[in-house]
Amino acid sequence: MMTQLYRTHPLRSACLSAAALLCSASAAAQDVAPDPLATGDLIQQERNFATLNTANFDPNRIYDVPEAGPDAAQFRFKLKGYVFGLRMVRANYTGWYDDTRYAAYADIKTSGLGALLKKMEIWAITRGAWTPKGLRPDYHVQQNMDKKNRRVEMNYDNALSQVDVAIVPPLGSQGIPAATPAERFAANDTLSAIMTMMMRGAKTEGRACEGSVPVFDSKQHYNLRMERVEEMRYKYDGEKLDALKCHIYYEPVSGFDPEDLPDSEEESTPITVYFTKMDDLGLYVPLKFTYKISSIKAVIKVDEMVIVPAEKS
Repeated sequence: MMTQLYRTHPLRSACLSAAALLCSASAAAQDVAPDPLATGDLIQQERNFATLNTANFDPNRIYDVPEAGPDAAQFRFKLKGYVFGLRMVRANYTGWYDDTRYAAYADIKTSGLGALLKKMEIWAITRGAWTPKGLRPDYHVQQNMDKKNRRVEMNYDNALSQVDVAIVPPLGSQGIPAATPAERFAANDTLSAIMTMMMRGAKTEGRACEGSVPVFDSKQHYNLRMERVEEMRYKYDGEKLDALKCHIYYEPVSGFDPEDLPDSEEESTPITVYFTKMDDLGLYVPLKFTYKISSIKAVIKVDEMVIVPAEKS
């Protein structure tokens, strides 16, 4: 997840809420096995990582991302997006988790499609902790690479149960009504929302592909409500895998301007997601996303995947 573009359309909401995952693609998957050549920390190899602290609002603040240790499982997903058969999106979602901590990086670049999808380039990084009860971020930093060069820094004070949100240049509105301090703190940032979906039923409580994931993206607060449709076999990279077919509904809560709210058709149309549990990663991986409404059809598939399993003790 990343801060959304306004006016919100579910296609854009899908793309930005799942950052590197909900963006529409149609390409053959490859590199799904653990990659013996992948070494070091995958996040620190991402192209924007070196600039994480070059534009901090507080020059005394350093956003530290611990290096993934040998006990951490790492992943990198590369995606391509197609809408109306045209490739519109390229995205990456990279991360790791160990017994108590997690970190995630995403970047997304779109070609633009009129009112449906603006041309943009954004990257973001999140770090946090997790327990079987769920995830708790420490911070979320996002950098837009367009003319406004808007930067978002969200810093969580878990002792005081609050999150400080700084946006420069500021947004024109925080919505009607704005998300409350309690709603902001209780929700996932956009990158943690992806990790929450992947960990649920594998590392954290609950069943995979069930329940809601609350999200706060620095303005808008919404739920990603998941409904398990069926267990099935899904063909991926020439193999048939056990998979879960899931519907995800986008449900606005607060922080929306009236013109940003979805209409009845948009609100009732789910994103269909196919998850499979990757044993080497220990998480549920979303392999494909589809979204179809009126004459709009978007399809998402992981184009490349790298998994570095945690070393066995």
